[in-house]
Amino acid sequence: MGAFGGTYISQHLLVKYLPYSRKNHIIVSSLVACGVAYQVTAVRAKACQAAWMAAEDKHTFLNPISDRPIPAEEEDD
Repeated sequence: MGAFGGTYISQHLLVKYLPYSRKNHIIVSSLVACGVAYQVTAVRAKACQAAWMAAEDKHTFLNPISDRPIPAEEEDD
């Protein structure tokens, strides 16, 4: 069950305790699903980027680019 379905069903089960009417359930469920989708996409994109960079030997998980010292030939630029 996805974020939309879970949120929608939860709202129907908790309808007595929610401060908004039933006609807003789809809007709230859609917003929650969009937020979850954005978060999942951001995490997966970061993991994919790290995998590509590790495959290209530019950095590893233990030594990311931001922690590496600048080589001598690049300091002169």
